[in-house]
Amino acid sequence: MAKIVRHEFMGSAIIFYLLCLSVIGIPAAVLYMLAGTVTVEEDIEDPTEFLRQYKAGRYRS
Repeated sequence: MAKIVRHEFMGSAIIFYLLCLSVIGIPAAVLYMLAGTVTVEEDIEDPTEFLRQYKAGRYRS
């Protein structure tokens, strides 16, 4: 069975952008992004059908 692996940021985008605005906050923003990102693995039955739907823009996670 094939797997789809994707990464999603679960933190606050506002806090991330505010940290990026200052030069001192950029390292903190990178750490915040790394800490707030999760990996999601999904099993799929038919990888070719998934790719066809994804390229057609009909796939929603």
